[in-house]
Amino acid sequence: MRPCPLCGNTKNRLKIKEKEFLVSECVSCGFVFLVNPPDESEIYEDYYKIEFTAEDYSGNSEYGFLNRIFEINTQRVSLLKNSINNFENIKLLDIGCGSGLFLKSCKDAWINGTGIDVSNNALTFARESFGLDVSAKSVDELLNEGKKFDVITLWHVLEHFLNPVEELKKIRDLLNDGGLLFIEVPNFNSIKFRLSGYKWKGGNHPLYHRSFFTVKSLSEVLKKAGFSESHKLNFTYSLKENSFLYNLSKKLFVHISADAFLNFKAVK
Repeated sequence: MRPCPLCGNTKNRLKIKEKEFLVSECVSCGFVFLVNPPDESEIYEDYYKIEFTAEDYSGNSEYGFLNRIFEINTQRVSLLKNSINNFENIKLLDIGCGSGLFLKSCKDAWINGTGIDVSNNALTFARESFGLDVSAKSVDELLNEGKKFDVITLWHVLEHFLNPVEELKKIRDLLNDGGLLFIEVPNFNSIKFRLSGYKWKGGNHPLYHRSFFTVKSLSEVLKKAGFSESHKLNFTYSLKENSFLYNLSKKLFVHISADAFLNFKAVK
């Protein structure tokens, strides 16, 4: 069993048992993490099941999930535009870019973006379908090459890291001074997690997820990683398929930090 990746304490209490996987809470700092992670060497090749074409990625796709992703990525791009001056000239890195759908939305908005991922299947699709600049390089390799970026995005990636503080320190080093990091992760204190008895599939994937975040723990992780400032964004997605009341309730949940996801912005 591994120690807490946030404070190093070896004592924890079990929160979730999912098959053989044990998700526990550190008795010292309260950080929630997977204590017995599996081998990662092969699990991500099947993580992305791509059964669509580049032309299917639009707001009017016959695939409902692509419509949702298109709307979400459009709103993510708007978030960036509203947060960054002179966004057309920024250098953006999307870590865990997958099949490149977010980067495609960036490209359509004239944002210069590149991406990295561990899935060769997803990267091949991103390159061949959208003409994107993506690779299987690691953060360490980018650092060794002296790469620097103005903006880095981690959309549902941080929860996959075994040691989020150490990885965020490296990611911080990839940013230019004053550079911005945008993060979205499942919210362990969300209504969905609590009502499901912490079995909500959107946030509890112990085969893939290693860390489980709250507002408090994500703030602490970013502080330990050396970011000069960070704060939760009162940001959620309004989807056309959802009712007005549903979208309104999500905005309320965001304000009380009970929405399904947490969005943070951090500054180097």
